[in-house]
Amino acid sequence: MKMKSIVSLLLICLVFSLGLAQAQNEKNSCKSITFLNATPDSFECMKNKLQDYGIDVPPGNEGELSGKGVTGSFEWDGKSILTITIEKKPFGVSCEIVDKMLIRFVDECNGV
Repeated sequence: MKMKSIVSLLLICLVFSLGLAQAQNEKNSCKSITFLNATPDSFECMKNKLQDYGIDVPPGNEGELSGKGVTGSFEWDGKSILTITIEKKPFGVSCEIVDKMLIRFVDECNGV
């Protein structure tokens, strides 16, 4: 009887741990942020700033970005609309902080 109780307890812990990990992964992504003023110059500037910060950004108008515990995607229309989605971020960093950093990069590149 004791062995069945221990096995049952271990199974419950395993299921709970997997559920908790899934919930944390879902919380780890952020809503997309869209910039309406991303000119070609500011888009290139922002990509360079992200790379200087340690975030890998591929060439082109869309792709995956990653580095420093962050993964996400970006898409730029080639004129002015840039959308960035963060799919994974460090556990202790809020989406608001990520958004503020992205806004700062864009503002710096727009001369604000």
